[in-house]
Amino acid sequence: MDYPEWLLFLAPVAATAGFAHVIAGRSRRNCLSLRLEGVRINRITKQLLLDMQQHRGMVNAFLSGDKSFAAKLEQKKTEIERDLGALDTLHSRLLAECKRWGGILDAWQSLRGESQALSTEDSFRRHSELIRAIIYLMGDVAERSQIVGACPTDAALASALWHKLPIAAEGLGQARALGSGAAAKGRCSSVARIRLRFLEERIRETMKWVSDDLARADSAQAAAMINLWEAAQKTVADFLSLLEKEIINAEKPAVDAGHYFSTATKPLDALFSAYDQISDTMEKKLACRISPP
Repeated sequence: MDYPEWLLFLAPVAATAGFAHVIAGRSRRNCLSLRLEGVRINRITKQLLLDMQQHRGMVNAFLSGDKSFAAKLEQKKTEIERDLGALDTLHSRLLAECKRWGGILDAWQSLRGESQALSTEDSFRRHSELIRAIIYLMGDVAERSQIVGACPTDAALASALWHKLPIAAEGLGQARALGSGAAAKGRCSSVARIRLRFLEERIRETMKWVSDDLARADSAQAAAMINLWEAAQKTVADFLSLLEKEIINAEKPAVDAGHYFSTATKPLDALFSAYDQISDTMEKKLACRISPP
């Protein structure tokens, strides 16, 4: 049977187009899978950040004289080991390609056995350096997984969630640690007051950074986080008011270190709750796109 010449021409074109469609679909699934992997890794990394910040604050209160934190410190060490183990178990190429990951493991192994024998200044410095590396790791994972390829996360949302929010949280974590030390001692030195005033301004500035990124983000992708962020801002404002009244402007801080620590944890919980909920939304949407129900 003879076929028109134009049909013979269309056959290879159709085959090529079909092949290209399959390749494009596979590439998109790979891209979505990488994004999903990045979200999951950074959820665990966020937990490591949170636990390391708590460990720093507890050690600072302990070294400043409040020995009631001793038992909590042992539990927190166990939780940090769990976080590190969960990340190590992933065997993710995103972590394997990042030299920073090995440095974090080494730094923790060095710090975990020495932290309660260090000076408050050395402990705070070493914890803060390690925490900084964890924040940078979150940024590395986000850049490698979320804002590359044919289906990237909105860049402003990625910046707000994985870059700016952890920096804002770190300012709060440092204020919690330094304030807990001042509360445990019952005095706030002039140096500590200067540092806390700086942190107060830093927190306000970094909170605005997140708000500015969210204002630039795609409204459909950022809607869930915007609503949560408004509530978090109120919690942070309440904490900063307490910090000024009970620590910075108090001639002799009388607030209990344990009470201050738990109160200072609330704004951090609010920030990380926003982080968790938007990450959960992203994870579910990505999973559905990869394997539709």
